[in-house]
This record gives sequence, structure tokens and C-alpha cells, in this order.
Amino acid sequence: MAQEKTQEQEAASAELLGAIDIGSNSIRMVIGQLMPDGSIEVLEKTQRAVRLGQDAFRLSHLERVTMRAAISILREFKRRLESYSVRHIWTVATSAVRESRNADVFVDRVLMATGLDVNIIDGPLEGRLTVSALRSALTGDSPAIGTQTLITEVGGGSTMLTILENGEIESSQGLGLGAIRLQEVLGTAGLPSSQVVELIRNEIVSVLASVQRVMSLKDIRTFFAIGADARFAASKIGTLTANPAFSIIRRKAFDKLVETIKGLSIEQIVADYDLPYADAETLLPALMVYQELLHTTKVKEIIVSSVTMRDGLLLELARRSRGQQDATFGKEVIQSTLAIAEKYRVNLHHAKRVASCAVWLFDEMQSEHRLGIRYRILLEAAALLHEIGTYVSSRAYHKHTYYLIANSQIYGLTRNEDLVVANVARYHRRSVPKPSHTEYMGLSREDRVTVNKLASLLRLAKALDVSDVRDVEQLKCDLEADTLTIRVPGMAETSLRKRSLEIRGDFFEDVFGLKLEFKQG
Repeated sequence: MAQEKTQEQEAASAELLGAIDIGSNSIRMVIGQLMPDGSIEVLEKTQRAVRLGQDAFRLSHLERVTMRAAISILREFKRRLESYSVRHIWTVATSAVRESRNADVFVDRVLMATGLDVNIIDGPLEGRLTVSALRSALTGDSPAIGTQTLITEVGGGSTMLTILENGEIESSQGLGLGAIRLQEVLGTAGLPSSQVVELIRNEIVSVLASVQRVMSLKDIRTFFAIGADARFAASKIGTLTANPAFSIIRRKAFDKLVETIKGLSIEQIVADYDLPYADAETLLPALMVYQELLHTTKVKEIIVSSVTMRDGLLLELARRSRGQQDATFGKEVIQSTLAIAEKYRVNLHHAKRVASCAVWLFDEMQSEHRLGIRYRILLEAAALLHEIGTYVSSRAYHKHTYYLIANSQIYGLTRNEDLVVANVARYHRRSVPKPSHTEYMGLSREDRVTVNKLASLLRLAKALDVSDVRDVEQLKCDLEADTLTIRVPGMAETSLRKRSLEIRGDFFEDVFGLKLEFKQG
């Protein structure tokens, strides 16, 4: 009689996904199986404590002994992934690694020791992944997302705030209010508990006061809390909803729990609540952040979700494995881009015309540039923001444009994608990319190629708009052999408009190796 297959062997032939999250207090891994209907069945979850945040927030670098401990855990996780024959793996690191001066050393050592390629992700991407997971968990019997909804996750290194208006992301902000960061920055070790509480509360109040200048927290009507400490509170005082992925905690009950924990030492928290010491250390600071936000928003209850950012990582991996894109991604990126454009008083009528023309060119040139849909979104963002530098000065404004975009956070984009957008917008006029341009040369070779392709399309779109093309649907494009012909309505063969377009098309010709011709439409 044949032996029964193990769980790992049964899963080996299926499409398996693995996500590893290198956080401030621990390293967590989840392994999931992508089902035929697109759902994900979680096969295994595990975590190991390692205090990366203690080094990062106190010393600004990771100590060798801490790195060795983290790599040992990652080796163990990699062996587990191999036992399942997981093909799609995404390993990310958040604030602790992101803010360490020797982050690149750590990433290189992990790659050499385990073969895992660590992506250091920024706050906005953390927020997008978490929101994606939350949306996926919401079903007909779930608590409803209100007109103004706050989604909060308090981690070891930071607190992510994301505001949704009528279900659409309005803004996202990362705050330096992580539970471990608060302890390390404020130096609370060894202080009396009453003094620790006062120091932490003052810091939380100060940070939230500053964030309210850019985020309207008092208008919030629905409050979702995500994170291990929120789940702990829900397990003690929460009420399960019809959807078991969500619990409700009333404000009075939450306040009572926080007051109780304020009066306990770490050792008492460990004993009374059966928590590991590392979790007990971070419990009070995290709950105090949730409490202050709860009172700032004036909502009557917290909705606690069991989802994590790792669920969002699995969802994104599933989409990538099937060549799909998050349906909300492009819309949210462009909404964020438009908010930045309005902040810097961009002429949106002109910017939208240029963007429309740029994405038309992108679609027409698909067979030549061979870039995916995500790059279409980056091009549209760059087109909408290409003139924000005029907010600083009209002189050499393309350079100011680069600076403003590079130092803004476009929701949903990685730090690297922000820099690609900044470079594409910077090269919409004047000089083309050169080896002497340090910001451009700081990109990877692949990204430099992308910048050249997208910037040449943006430059041509700008030229078409300047040449009085008001409706992109009037343009026609013919690509034959080594010549691209664009038919423009109302343009005579000898017109100044035609000559202007030909001059501005030089960069496009150099990048794509095509002859560019303009004819009467």
C-alpha cells in the first residue's frame, strides 16, 4: 500500500507562494497555496523574535551579532520554503533595516547566506499592501468601510495611517511611532512605569498634532486597527463579528484595558497575559498609540482585523504569478499624483493633455518599448507632474521638478519607482540624460533604460501639446519598418509646427532607433 503524501508533497505540484517580513521585533513567514479560483489557502505561518529595531533606532546600524541571528532565522525559513518547493517568494524588510546605515551590508549577507533577495520597502508600499489585504478580507457580512475611514497599523518601527474616502485611498502617512522606536528613542529602560507612560504619551501627542496638519483625523467615522497588539486587545475584550476576520472593541473597554496595563510591569504582563517577553515589552506603547488615535478621531469603537501585511504580500505575489495588476493600483497612484500636482499649483488642464498624449504614445509604441502596464502608470504620473518645478522657479524648473518628485511620496509606488518618475519628468525638456548627471547614474542600468524610453515619449507628448494638438483622438500613428509616422490634423508640410516637432523628436529617434515623420492628419 502506497504511503500517504505529506502536506509538502501534495502542495509541491501546486502554485505556492512564500512571503517573509523582516520587521523591527521579529521575522515572520507565511506560505500559501494559490487555488484555481484565485483564493489563497494558508499552509503555514511562523515567526522568530530578533530585535533589529533595538539596534536600528538606538545605534542607527545593525550589529554583527544581530545580523547573524537574523540570517540564522532566514536560513531556517529558506529550508522550510524548499521543503514545500515554493517557487514564488517575496522577502521584504521594513523600517528597522530601511533606517540602518549598513542596510546594504545586511541585504548582501542575506543573499549570500540564503539566496533570498531582500527588498527594502517604504511606508507607502507597506500601507498599500495592508489595505489590499483588508479589502480582500471584507465580505458582505463584514463591518462596512465608511465615508471617512482610517486604517492604522502600529508596528515596531512605525505607525502607518491610511485614510479612505468612500472606499478610495485619500492619503497615507508613516509616523515614527513604532512601539520599539518609542522605547529606544525615549530611553525608557529602567525608568518608573509612571514616567515611561508620561514620556510615551507626550511623544505620541506631539507627533499626532503635527500629522493633523496634513491629515483630517477629526473627520474619521470608521477606524480599522491592524497589528499583533490590536489583535491581542481584541482577543481579551473584543466581540467577533459575523465575519471572523474582524472584531469590535468599544472605546470604554479599550480605555479600561490600557489603564490596567499601564499599572503593570513587563514581568506582570508576561505572567498575567501569558505573552512572550518581547511582545510584552511592546504592548503598552502600541496600545497607547491606538488609544490616542481613537480619542483624536472621536469614533466609538475600533474594528480589529486579523489580516497582516504578509497577506498583502501573498496577494501581490499571486497577481504577479498570473501576470495581473491590482485593479485599484493605477487609480490610487494617479489620485495621489493629482494631489501632489494641486499642492504645487500645476496647470492641470495642460498636464492632463500632455499625460493623455504620453499614454497614447506608450500604447502605440508597445511593440518597441515592451514595457508593462505598471510603466504606463509611471509615465502618466511623470506627465502630470512634469511642470511642478515652476512652483519653485521658472528658471531651470525641470531640475526643481526632479527634486520635488524625488522628495514626495506617490502613494503605492516604491522608492525606486518614485525616482524613475522624477527622472522621467526631469528630462521632458532641455538636456537628455548624461553620465555626468549623478541622480540619473544612481539608478540601475535597467531603470536608466526605462527612463530613456519614457522620457523620450514624454518629450514628444509635450511637443505635440505645444504644437496645439487639443484632442489625442485626432492623432494617427503608423509604424512601418524603421519609420514612425504621426499624422497631426491641420499641419502643413512647411509649417513651423512641423519643424518644431521634428526638432523635439531627436531624443525619441535616438532612443528607439526610428525615423520620426509628421504629416497632415
